[in-house]
Amino acid sequence: MKRFFLFCVVAFFLNSCNDNDSLYNVDSVLGKAYHDLPETRKRDYLDSIQKNIQVISNDSIKIQLLYKAAAEYYYLKENKSSFKLSNQIYKLSQKRKDSFNMGRALYYMGDCYEDFQKDSAYYYYKESEKIFKLIKNDDRTAKALFNKAHLLFTEGNYVESEVEVMKALQKLRGTDNYELIFKCYYLQSSIHIELEEFDKALEYLKLAQKALTELRKTNKNADYFHDYDVIAIVALCNVYDKKGQYNKSIGELEKIITPELKSKYPKLYSSVIGNLSYSKMKSGNFIEAKKLLDESINLTKRNKDDKGYLYKTINFGEYYLLQHDTASANTYFKEALFLARKLKSGKEVLKALHFLSVSDYPKANSYKDEYVKVSDSIVKQQRISRDTFARIEYETSKIENTNKTLNDKNLFLIIVITLSVILFLVIIIIKNKIAQKKETAFLAQKKVADEELFNLISDFQVQLVKTKEKEQNRISKELHDGIMNQIYGVRLNLGFLNNLDNPESKEKRLFYITELQRIEKEVRELSHGLHTETNFTQADFEFLLHALVQSNNEIASTNFSITVTEKVNWNAYSSVIKVNIYRILQELFLNVNKYAKASECTLTISLNNNSMIIELEDNGIGFEVVNTTEGIGLMNVKARAATIDAEFKIISKPNKGTKITLTLPSPPETE
Repeated sequence: MKRFFLFCVVAFFLNSCNDNDSLYNVDSVLGKAYHDLPETRKRDYLDSIQKNIQVISNDSIKIQLLYKAAAEYYYLKENKSSFKLSNQIYKLSQKRKDSFNMGRALYYMGDCYEDFQKDSAYYYYKESEKIFKLIKNDDRTAKALFNKAHLLFTEGNYVESEVEVMKALQKLRGTDNYELIFKCYYLQSSIHIELEEFDKALEYLKLAQKALTELRKTNKNADYFHDYDVIAIVALCNVYDKKGQYNKSIGELEKIITPELKSKYPKLYSSVIGNLSYSKMKSGNFIEAKKLLDESINLTKRNKDDKGYLYKTINFGEYYLLQHDTASANTYFKEALFLARKLKSGKEVLKALHFLSVSDYPKANSYKDEYVKVSDSIVKQQRISRDTFARIEYETSKIENTNKTLNDKNLFLIIVITLSVILFLVIIIIKNKIAQKKETAFLAQKKVADEELFNLISDFQVQLVKTKEKEQNRISKELHDGIMNQIYGVRLNLGFLNNLDNPESKEKRLFYITELQRIEKEVRELSHGLHTETNFTQADFEFLLHALVQSNNEIASTNFSITVTEKVNWNAYSSVIKVNIYRILQELFLNVNKYAKASECTLTISLNNNSMIIELEDNGIGFEVVNTTEGIGLMNVKARAATIDAEFKIISKPNKGTKITLTLPSPPETE
């Protein structure tokens, strides 16, 4: 029932995540509630969320959660599950081309193998290092190097470990990653302790404490540094013990034993009092040493700390050996030997055999022989590990060299391709320059032609106006001086005849007189109407537009047509507006002929809410308006449109034709 409830809670959180990944918080699933669970329930919890993680659509959140779950599996010593999730992160990051998370996932995978398959762990650390070097991330490269160094240290390859940790410190030079700097210096001091170079070990411990001081400045959380403070002091006291300075060790350890250490950090407290008991035992204070040993070994049992229990068992054996109680000493040493073999801790196996060869005199030679065999076996294993690690380094280096050769070849190809592209671009630029010169020459010719056409039209208009004026004046004079006088004479004669008394004659004469007056008025109106202005008339400008359409029909394969609504009052528009309209249409017709490849092109002029709408639409090939560079002609058209306050709009798509709209505001009212 509890497991069902647990699954429901997980499903609730992750289903919420699916609805809105951006609101998801990893701590909502793996936060305080999770950490308060017992270990067995934690495994069940992690197992239950794995399926639900896969449905998260946001890759960043999914990777974050996978990292968290992989780390929790690792802390629970569920290495296979941790590796599985880390491998999933790697593949997902590889798919996303996320080098950073690929490198990080690789050293997570290496951690999973660290305790039982060293060569695989080393391989993944090396691959991680390679990726972080490639992306020039010095902090993460240093982390991978540190992992390699720590692995080499646990294998007893102290010289190689020192080389790697020095590489890591080199990468960390000038950075503020004081936590990793502390770990590197601490590992370096441990290496020198094993090499029995105690003064150097003390130097590196001082550097580690200095890094810890800098780290403390960046983070005010005291709990964060507490573990580091304690392990640094314990390491310092180990050096004092190795040098026989037990009182110094006792003084430092007693300073850090507090009620808070005992209540909040039981594992650290167990380690501290274990070391303190050893120092007191070696200094001859057996009573206090025994009390501390009893307390320490009980704590390791309670915390299920097998490694800690092994160390305390050896210390207990040594305590009884110093008390000359060989029987008790043998019991503890044999138990330590059994546990060391179980944990595959070669160093502690050798310690137990050494002490047994001293405490169990009858079997001393047997233990000494086994000691030699185990020692040779460890040396052989270290040599194998060293060779394996060297082979991994060599093969990786070989691959890197191969890649470098390929990169050199690729670089050569890139250079050749780049030069080819540059040459191609130069040719294109030269061709464009030539084309621009031709275009400029064409535009110059067009300008001259336009000027000639304008002059011709102007001359034609002047001659036309003069001829019209002359003819109108002639007809006006003829009507006024000839017909009008004759009609006037007839009207007078009829007036005289009106003296006749015949009623019928009178009626006829009155009818003719009225008719003559009507004719006179009509002729006079016609005479005045024949006079003309010298500006464009309604028929003049519309005639020019029809002539423009006709001239384009004669020179192009496109069929041009025009429709003008009768409502357009051209006389209401100034000559400036009409000339600009004419020039705009001239340019647009030219563009249709040059580029559109259209069979039909229609010019429509209409009115809409007192605005004049001029539309030119063709069924040609069209073009992408956004991605097309404007030519000089189109820029001139827009400039002319702006001059007369007209709105200019182009709608076009490839293979869908082109529609150009020119919208003019209402003309100002004329007097």
